[in-house]
Amino acid sequence: MSEAGLSWFGILKEDVRVFQLVYPQRGLLKYFYQPGFRALIIYRLAQLCFRSRITRPLSYFLVTLNDLLCGVWIGPKVEAGPGLFLGHPRGLVVNPDTKIGSYCSIIQRVTLGGPKIVIGDFVEINAGAQLISNDRGRGSLNIGSNVIIGAGALVLKDVPDCSVVVGVPAKVVKEILPEDNWINYRQRMNSDKGHNLCK
Repeated sequence: MSEAGLSWFGILKEDVRVFQLVYPQRGLLKYFYQPGFRALIIYRLAQLCFRSRITRPLSYFLVTLNDLLCGVWIGPKVEAGPGLFLGHPRGLVVNPDTKIGSYCSIIQRVTLGGPKIVIGDFVEINAGAQLISNDRGRGSLNIGSNVIIGAGALVLKDVPDCSVVVGVPAKVVKEILPEDNWINYRQRMNSDKGHNLCK
């Protein structure tokens, strides 16, 4: 499901559904307590404000607010598909040229640095990972779909679909099936625990 195929509200609705998948417990407290949800809402609002020349200055104010409140720097020009999940994202830094696919998970202290980083769908980026594209401004980095990037990995080269990469520099250590993505894993966990998933 691409960003272009959904309205802003449709994208936000998918973000909320994924948040509910990760935190299936009932109640409203989780929406106020979890810092990743706050950071995501501020980012999406900045995106919305950036669309109009009149409200564009507000979008940059929201980026600064996100940095101050949540420790997250993700500008309004960053493209991210629906179902984005930010898990305790303090320390997250994202280059403005970055394109993030649908249903991606990004955890704390992740850096997406350098120009032309393109991340596929159903990608899980774990704590402290760095994805760097920097060949004197001419570099690019492509991460396939259904990829798991291990904690602390330093990714300097393209990653193929259905791969697990770890290490410094990161290398492919395992291939996975498309259905082994992080969303399906969460759904199986919730099913085992008897939680009702959002439909």
